[in-house]
Amino acid sequence: HNSIGNEGLLAVVEALHTCTCLKHLDLSYNDFSSAASGLGSLSDCLQLTPVTLDYLELRYCCINNEGLQELAKGISYQCKGLDLDGNRSISSSGLTYLATALQSESCCLENLYLFGMLVGDDSVEALAAGLKGNQSLTCLHLLDPDSIDVSVTAAGWFALSAALCDTS
Repeated sequence: HNSIGNEGLLAVVEALHTCTCLKHLDLSYNDFSSAASGLGSLSDCLQLTPVTLDYLELRYCCINNEGLQELAKGISYQCKGLDLDGNRSISSSGLTYLATALQSESCCLENLYLFGMLVGDDSVEALAAGLKGNQSLTCLHLLDPDSIDVSVTAAGWFALSAALCDTS
């Protein structure tokens, strides 16, 4: 487990400006609960810097809705894979920001990992809205089959299946 926090994340972002060939960045197990500005800087870097970052791991980083709002602005521009497993503070309102990023024509995200979150109908419906019109996402890892935190009803599954079956 690491503890780089917001200041460390800002230093990593600064390094990404010069190390543009990095393909995989694993920042898992850091506490980014108070790192919205660092996540925003990372998002800006992904939008404005010609990096080749294909995969970003942010597992169990205590990211909250505000942090995901900042991250979602730029995450879909560069990354093909995003792992947010275990960020239990992200709710449906946070996933709405991610859904907006998924709808962007510039979205290149192919793999999205959301295991270990408190998932309910509202979260699944927010993601379903983002999947409408998305042309890049091929793998959505939403639920851990061993998780006890899943409270998705038929309404949530219907919204998700309707989005997945939409060919428009």
